[in-house]
Amino acid sequence: MAGLYFKRVEMQGFKSFADPASIEFQDGITCIVGPNGSGKSNISDALKWVLGEQSPRALRGGKMEEVIFAGTAARKPKGMAEVTLVMDNSESGLPIDYSEVALRRRMYRSGESEYFINNSRCRLRDIRELIMDTGIGVDGYSIISQGEIMEIVGGRPESRRELFEAAAGIVKYRARKAESERKLGAASVNLERVEDIIGEVESRLGGLREDSEKAREYLLLRDKYRELEINITLKNIEVIKEKNEYIAEELAEISGRLDRLRERRAALDGEIGAERVKNEALEQEGNEIRDRLMASAREISEIRGRARLGEEKKLTLEKDKKRLSEEIAALEVKIKKEEENAASLAEKRTRAAAELVRLNDELAEKLERAGGFAGALNAKTRKIDGMKDSLYDFQRERASKESEAAGAAGFGETLERRRKQILEEKDSAGRAGAEIADKLKAAAGRGESLEEALASLEEKKNEAEAGYLEYKKRAEALGKEHESARMLFERLLARKKTIEEMESNYEGYSFGVRSVMRAGIPGLHGVVADLMEAPA
Repeated sequence: MAGLYFKRVEMQGFKSFADPASIEFQDGITCIVGPNGSGKSNISDALKWVLGEQSPRALRGGKMEEVIFAGTAARKPKGMAEVTLVMDNSESGLPIDYSEVALRRRMYRSGESEYFINNSRCRLRDIRELIMDTGIGVDGYSIISQGEIMEIVGGRPESRRELFEAAAGIVKYRARKAESERKLGAASVNLERVEDIIGEVESRLGGLREDSEKAREYLLLRDKYRELEINITLKNIEVIKEKNEYIAEELAEISGRLDRLRERRAALDGEIGAERVKNEALEQEGNEIRDRLMASAREISEIRGRARLGEEKKLTLEKDKKRLSEEIAALEVKIKKEEENAASLAEKRTRAAAELVRLNDELAEKLERAGGFAGALNAKTRKIDGMKDSLYDFQRERASKESEAAGAAGFGETLERRRKQILEEKDSAGRAGAEIADKLKAAAGRGESLEEALASLEEKKNEAEAGYLEYKKRAEALGKEHESARMLFERLLARKKTIEEMESNYEGYSFGVRSVMRAGIPGLHGVVADLMEAPA
């Protein structure tokens, strides 16, 4: 068989190959070696998959969708897997007129698959027929994994025979033979069905003969029916012609009658026109009489309205006269009551004057008492002002407690406003004394509350100083932790340098590996572990 070998395999989104990857197969490469987990099996799975493998278990998976890159903690999963296998066909190893053949398979997460030969879409069957008898198929002998050699050697003779037939290049002919036998079997089944149909038709021939005789009899009767139908139609035409002549005579008679009726109608139209002229004259005369009657009716209605209006005015005057008489009587009674009220008011005025003198005396007495209360209030106010000054001094000394001091100052301002309000309320003679006394007591209580507020501020000052000491201790502890972290960083940095030196000296490798890597051999890129990248 002519020479045929793989030139390149391109993978994108297939298993661990998330990014596009291309592997060139130069002349003389017969295998790929590497440590466990480096991806060798994924490359062989990609070759099997692009050549048409349909079993997920053969690709070390449970479902075919598992060949698509499933993603990692740092990367999103892919939605498609694609593998392209490029083969050298310069010696016509494949039955196709191309020196280079590219087989491509693409699969989406929906389960849809696409196949291409040199960028032309095709079927899986086309790919299998193309590579048949080349030994590179899914069941060929070019891709043999671990364990399959023992299965070939110790397997059944039939299994070894299939492998030898693939190597000998007769699988295609055996497949074509099986296809031909399948088609012959299908043709035999169709032939049996045709024979069954012929037998069925022959069994129905007797009935078909009777149906044929009935059909011929039907055709004769149909022709006779058509002849009778034509004769009947001709007879009907003659009858219709006779009826048309009779109808034409009737139409002529009716036309004459219509002419006479038209003349009579013209005469009646003339008579109706004369009567219409007479009717219009009568209508005009009736309209004039109606207008005179309506004028008379309006005049009679006006006379009746004036009469009713006079009657209503008469009744209204009588009602007004009666109402005025009643009002005069009511006013006389009211005048008597007002005279009695005037006498009573004079007596009340006398009593009110005496009460006014008594109230003036009481007012003077209460004004004197209010003056004494005002002096006491001024003394309390001066004391509060002194307390307020000390409170302002404390505010300047303790800026961190400004909000509490502002509240105390607000308290003092409230007392000042209440003092002014008390001074204004002393003009009220009825309740000035009692209210001023109550307010003085409230002012004294609020002074005590101010003293309590000052004590509270002093306590908060002590708490703030204790908090400052606590924060100072925490700062010292954080400084110690920072120093420990710095020392740990320096130790880790020294360890990093040591590890880098060990790596540069290939510590941990055997003497042979260290000698080879230190020799500086041209074309040597490093050990396998240095050339591999894996997620953390």
